[in-house]
Amino acid sequence: MDEVSFTAYSGEILGIAGITGSGQRELLEAIAGLQRIEPGSSIRFIPPAGQEVDLVGKSPLDIYKLGVGLAFVPEDRFGMGLVGSMDLADNVMLRSYKNGKSAFTDRKSPRALAQKIVDDLEVVTPSLNIPLRRLSGGNVQKVLVGREIAGKPSLLMTAYAVRGLDINTSYTIYHLLNEQKEHGASVMFVGEDLDVLLELCDRILVLCAGKVSGIVEGRKAKKEEVGLLMTHLGEEAKA
Repeated sequence: MDEVSFTAYSGEILGIAGITGSGQRELLEAIAGLQRIEPGSSIRFIPPAGQEVDLVGKSPLDIYKLGVGLAFVPEDRFGMGLVGSMDLADNVMLRSYKNGKSAFTDRKSPRALAQKIVDDLEVVTPSLNIPLRRLSGGNVQKVLVGREIAGKPSLLMTAYAVRGLDINTSYTIYHLLNEQKEHGASVMFVGEDLDVLLELCDRILVLCAGKVSGIVEGRKAKKEEVGLLMTHLGEEAKA
């Protein structure tokens, strides 16, 4: 990433577009405390009610302890988000372990939350006790997104949240993101389908080779405009 500067506002969905390898994943991981950030950089989080917090140099646990309501749906569902050999309740409990909390030790609370996710998001599973890897990709993603939004985040970041999913599951995810927006959260959505980005997002930040090549209004921009920015031709096209 090189001199990336932007603002994500509460109550909006900020799309992030770019060809593969332009820095989309690294950007979200840096904000989440999972990527090293160069000295002199700044990631400022301003909660709805509270003082500004700089997240640079903070680990995910540090970010949680600061009271920053940050939720992250990573690109790698099982590598970073969930554990395939564990059941639904254990995967719900996993987020509390990452945050350094000792709650849920009796398993009643995580099981109740897991059941709520299954009911609310229509997760197809024979029980809460089977390993998560035995579910379809769409149902796995519902569990991951449901777990992350259960904490009512102020900032929700998703990386390729609908990759490989069927159309019905994809629309379920889009609906959940819009709900978070309506609740006042700032939603950052990394996606591949320009039609979806233009329809879903209020604004779209376009990356090219680790740099911001433009920010456009989601419902006013044209696909060709975004495509040009993705290849750094946007400035030339305006010349």
